[in-house]
Formats: sequence, C-alpha cells, structure tokens
Amino acid sequence: MKALKIIAATIGILIVVVVAGVAIIAANFDPDKYKPEIAALVKEKTGRTLTIDGPLGLSVFPKLGVSAGKVQLSEVGSTKTFASLTEARVSLALLPLLSRQVVVDRIVLTGLNAEIVRGKDGRMNVDDLAGDGGEDKARPAAKDAAADKGGAAGVKLEVDGVDIRADSLGWRDEADGTQLKILGMQLKTGRIADGAQGKLEFVARIEGVKPKLALAVTVSTAYRLDLAAKAVALTGLSAKVEGDAPGAAGLLATVKGDIESDPGKGLMRVAGLDLAVRTKDGIDASLGFTKLSISNEGAESSGAKGLIKITRPGLSVDAKLALAAGRSESRAGAHVLSLARFDVDFSGKQGELSLQGKLATPVTVNLDAKTAQLAKLTGELSASGPSIPNKSLHVTLDGQFATDWGKQTASAILHAKLDESTLQSKLSVAGFSSPAINFDVAVDRLNVDRYMSPKPGGTAAPASGSGATKSADAPIDLSALKGLNLNGQVRIGQLEASKLKVEKLQAGVRANGGRLEVNSLSASLYGGTLAGTASVTAAAAAGPNQFASKQQLTGVNIGPLLRDLADKDMLEGKGNVALDVQATGATVGAIKRALAGTASFNLKDGAIKGINLAESFRKAKALLGAKTQEQGASKSDKTDFAELSGSFVIRAGVAHNEDLSAKSPFIRLGGAGDIDVGASQMDYLAKASIVNTAGGQGAKELGDLKGLTIPVRLTGPFDALKYKIDFGAAATEAVKQQVQEKVKDQVQDRLKGLFKR
Repeated sequence: MKALKIIAATIGILIVVVVAGVAIIAANFDPDKYKPEIAALVKEKTGRTLTIDGPLGLSVFPKLGVSAGKVQLSEVGSTKTFASLTEARVSLALLPLLSRQVVVDRIVLTGLNAEIVRGKDGRMNVDDLAGDGGEDKARPAAKDAAADKGGAAGVKLEVDGVDIRADSLGWRDEADGTQLKILGMQLKTGRIADGAQGKLEFVARIEGVKPKLALAVTVSTAYRLDLAAKAVALTGLSAKVEGDAPGAAGLLATVKGDIESDPGKGLMRVAGLDLAVRTKDGIDASLGFTKLSISNEGAESSGAKGLIKITRPGLSVDAKLALAAGRSESRAGAHVLSLARFDVDFSGKQGELSLQGKLATPVTVNLDAKTAQLAKLTGELSASGPSIPNKSLHVTLDGQFATDWGKQTASAILHAKLDESTLQSKLSVAGFSSPAINFDVAVDRLNVDRYMSPKPGGTAAPASGSGATKSADAPIDLSALKGLNLNGQVRIGQLEASKLKVEKLQAGVRANGGRLEVNSLSASLYGGTLAGTASVTAAAAAGPNQFASKQQLTGVNIGPLLRDLADKDMLEGKGNVALDVQATGATVGAIKRALAGTASFNLKDGAIKGINLAESFRKAKALLGAKTQEQGASKSDKTDFAELSGSFVIRAGVAHNEDLSAKSPFIRLGGAGDIDVGASQMDYLAKASIVNTAGGQGAKELGDLKGLTIPVRLTGPFDALKYKIDFGAAATEAVKQQVQEKVKDQVQDRLKGLFKR
C-alpha cells in the first residue's frame, strides 16, 4: 500500500510539473514572432504572399489550438488578393492523439472572401493549391499500402462542428463569361465523424451576371454519416430557393422529405419527398414520392404523383403525372427497375384552341447499363377550336421508345392515326447536347389544308395592297436550321397542301450546318410526274438566306395545276415544264425580286385563256385602221393551240422571253417580253398571224384575212391583266399585204406575157 501511495504521489507530482511547464511555455511563447517565417514559407512553396495583420493565438493544453485574424492570401506572383478572412479558429484535443484519434474542436472561419477563376486556357487560379500529386503519385504501391495499413487508415477523424461565414465566394469563367457569386453564406454543422448524427444549416444568396440570377437559398436538415462507406442519410430535409433565374422570374422552389444514399450498396431511398416549383409568370409544378427505394438487392416504389400548371395570358396547361408501384430485379447481373405503368393526363388552352391528351406506358430501366425502355406506349390527343376545320381533331398513337443515356442515344417507332391519315415513323437520335437525327416517315394520305386556318374573306390571299405588302416584307426566320442535324426519308401516298394535289411523293431530307436539302424528290401529279431537288440555307452572320430549286414536270396537265397552285386560270394543255432557279433574301418579297435562273415549257392541244384571237381577227375586218383598243381579259374567252412552247431567262426577278411559239390550224403566234415575278405583273407583246383558213377556230369567217398579223400587248398585274389590240398596225399590215398581192399579180401577168411571145 505504501508503494502505491508513493507511485501515485510521484505521478501527481509529474502531472503538476508538466502542467506548470506547459503553462509557463504558453505564457511566455509569442507566436507573432513567427509571422515572417510563416509568410516566407508560404511564398517559397506557393509563390503567393501571405499577410497576417491580426494577432496569432496559441493554446497547448488541454487542446492544441491556433487562432488568427485578418489574413490575406494573394494570387500567384501577384499582389492581387485571392482569398481573405477576418477570423479563423481551430483546435485539437491532445489526449485522443495517443490512441490515433484526431478530434477537432469546432472549426470557425469568419469573413471569408475568395474568387476562383478559370482562364481561357482552362487553367484555374487554385491549381497550385490543389496540387498534382507530386511525390505521392511516384510512391510505390507497397509503400502506400503500408502507410494506409499502419498510418492514415488507422487514424479516426472527428470534428465537433463547422461554422463558416463567408462574405463573398466567386466563380468566374473567362472562356464562356460565366460569373457567379455566393454572398452572405452561413454554414453550420454538428458533429462530423463516422456514425455521427447532427444538424446542418445553410443560408446564402447566389447572384450572377451571366447567367443573370438573384437567388436566396436556405437548407436545414438532420443527418447521419457513415464516412467509411461514404454514405449519408438526411431526415427532415427542408430546402428553399427563392428569387429570379433565367426563364423563371419570381421563382420559389422547395424540397421536403427524407433521402438516404449508400453508394457501396447501390442504395438510393426517398420517403415522403415533395418537390414544388412556382414562378410569378404562371408556372406551378409539384412531384411527390411516398416511397422509392433502389439498391443492389432490388427496388420498390409505392408510386408517385405530379402536377404541372401553366397559367399565362392566352395560355393554360394542366398536366397530371402518376407513377404506378414498381419493383426491381437482377437480370444477368444488372439491376432492372420495372414500373407497371406511367401515366400522363394533360389539358391546355392557347387562345381559343383547346388540347386534351393522355399517355400511358410501362417503363423498364436498367440502372447498370444506363438504359430505359417504353415497350408499349399508347396515347390520345384531342384538339378543338373555331380555327380548326370541323372544329376538332383527334389523334391516337402507339409505339415504343428506348434510350441509352450512357451512350446518349435514343430510338422510337411510332404509329399514329389522324382522321383519315395513318402515319408510321422510325426515329433515332445520337448525342443529346447536339443531336444527330435519323428518321423514316410514311403516310398513306394527308390533307394539310384541312388543318390550316382559313384566310379571312376566302382562300386566296390578295395579290396587291397593304396586306400583301406586309406579308411579302415579313422576315423569314431560318435560325432553327443552324443547329439542326437531320437525315431521313419521307413517303406520302396522297398529299394535298395549299390546294396542290400530289400522289406517290418520295423525298430524301438532309439538314446540316444551317442547310436543308430535299433530294431525290419525285411524285405523280396532274396526269404527269415531278422529279427534282430543292435546298434552303440559313443566313450566315453577314449574308442572306439562300434558296434553290430544280424541277422537271413531265406530261402534266397545266390547267388544273395552275388553278390549284396559283389560283390562276390562264392556260390549258398537257406537256413538260422545266425550272432551275436560285434566289437570296430575308423576306418573300426580297426573294422574288432576286430570283434568277431559267425556265421552259412545251405544251400541246391546249388554249390560252382570257383572249379569243379568232374573235379579235373578225373585229379587225370592221376596225382596220381604227385606234388601239384596250380591254380586260375575259374568263370565257380563249385561243386554241395545237402546240405552245417558250423559254425564259430570269434575272433580278424578271423572266424574259423571246421565243414564244404557238401553232393552231389557222394561227401562228410569236412574241417577246417580260414577266416581273417580283412585282407580280407582265409586259408582253404577242403577234398573231393567220396562216391557213382551211379549218380551226372561226376559220371560215377569216378567209380574206389570210397573212394578216395583229399585235397584242399584255400588261398589268397578274390578277388584272389587260391586253391592247393595235388595229391601226393591223390595217397598215393589211394595206401592205394588198400592195404585195397586186405587185405579185402584175409580176405574174408580165411573166405570162413573156412566155406567150
């Protein structure tokens, strides 16, 4: 017993001596003397300047701690401040170090300011602080294993809490111009250790110049940590984001519920999770999960429900989402999540147009392969409104969809029924950020006009006036082509668009680099065929939109084609038409004025509408020598021909012709002139001559006018053409003809007299 007392007394004396020694050292040690040495060491190792304006504090027992105030750290090789703080405190408990435990008292950082910058070359101003591994990377693996086994791996780290108050933390990217700041940040945590439980609170403002935003963020949650497994469980999570963001003015977003994550077990579990988003411009969305659990052993879900509402002037959308209960199983070592049913019901209104629809499909998700399948997608869509012909339309669809988000690919097969039209399509997408789209679309019949709003006052738009001028001057926006990467085929059995009727339409479509091409275009129309190509190129930074078309019509009935295509009843006949034109411009009017290229036609057995040359010749018998007579074209008048041909050279929107040729049993027609496409008018001089009176239109009444030529000038806008018949010139031609006939008779009489001698 006496020995024990001696030992206890000895230990007590030693403790007193040690405590007294530590107290004397702490009282007499001045850490401020070492500021220059600390700054010099930082300069040597990092090339940065460390400035400590406030006092350094040091405690030794029972905790080894340090405190500092008013600290600044510069950028590398510069006096510009990179980071600063007004106060920092941290301390370690000494006794736990003996059992290889690092117990850190509360870490306090106050008045923190810093800005992280990424330059145009991709380097960041913290790369030197993050380090590149240096000697650690070159260290042998055996040495690493030994160090982990007997060194760092055996050290247990605990932090009683963290208290960080930052005035400003910035991020600036000089490559894309991004500039963000976290202002007034406060972060408080409870104990951080393996198996620890605590509470986290976070408050901050986020402001941005690019993107433009101003948000207030608050987060509060209890947590449980498993540092060894890198697992975390959040309970009673409550997070809120409020403010303005791009496309979301007056944003209010909230998240509430419980979330658990354990990567080692492949676990993700949520319970009672509610997400909600609202904006001042009329968006209200929510999504709630009662229970969802995914792990290596499987997955289960008790379902989820969501709601999306959009209420804006002239627009309303109301959509409901429902996720049926699902399960997960292991297939060939992969974790597959199967959802029995995913439903979407929606309704909306745009002005007077109303939409209703629903989609339903089972969903299979392979979490390891990063794939998803909608094996049996079904849906319906209905639309109604006064602007829709028949006031409503209804679409039913079915198909399937698959995606591989790891490889960024997607594909779909879709069948749809729209009124009398049946559509079958295949679609594939490669790359989600800049998608390359391939497609194949087949439609049995499609009447586009049925779904176009009728024009006020009739189907034909005015050819002149303020309305037509405004329409022609409206800009053509082709900016959507610049990011489009498209390649595919379109086949339509029967098509009606803008009253044009086409059958067996086939076309290859390709878009890339702002250029859209329609290749291998072919179709049957109006008793003949069409073959050709067309292209559209979106305007570059300093250039106009570009258009080109090369078409060949063979054996086409030109009359019904012109009536349906241009609402013009000017010509009848069957034959061939060739067109090869180009144009540039930002508006329809500019394109028409810039039109250039060539065109030609060759027709048989037809008629020119609006003028009856036979009747004009009959009038000529009574009006020879009279003044020029002007009259409008008449729908009931026409001039028959057996053949009609001509060609045009088009420059600056004006088509010029010099080789018009029309033949009938008694008339020959030639001419030259201009058709101004840009101004929608013409100025053309035709010359008609009687060559034979044996038959044909009104031939018997014109026997004494054989050889007579009558000039006819056509002028004015396309919708109000007028023609002038120059009877004075016809009379001069008749007199000239009579003189020629008399001279001819006299010459023949002289010749006969000579032969009689």
